[in-house]
Amino acid sequence: MKIRKSSLLVVMIVAAVMPGCASYRTDSNISSESLPAASSSTKVLISEDSLPDRKYQVIGPIEVSVKKLTLFHSDPTKEQANEALTEKARAIGADAVVNVTYQSGIGFTTWGYMDAKGTGVKLADQTKP
Repeated sequence: MKIRKSSLLVVMIVAAVMPGCASYRTDSNISSESLPAASSSTKVLISEDSLPDRKYQVIGPIEVSVKKLTLFHSDPTKEQANEALTEKARAIGADAVVNVTYQSGIGFTTWGYMDAKGTGVKLADQTKP
């Protein structure tokens, strides 16, 4: 009986610690299936400012959350959040995400997260008079 309990405990620990091969999960407020994707070579500007020296048209809000899945992985970074913002900006046809804010912590369903939100915009063509 003692061996059976200890085996069950080991199985439960392994199941809790190893949820899968992926170490991060990304959530967003944008559904990629319903939007035409821009080219992955399109450069997207990420800025914590409003770009006062540039003209742009607001497309809409973009929010992403990068979450680590286990205690043993590194905490999500701003760079990972920026990659997720870039992907979602391309999905809605934005060339930039402005007024970006970041928040990190530990949640009820994750060992750590990095949330980022901003406004997706289409930059005005600088070559026109």
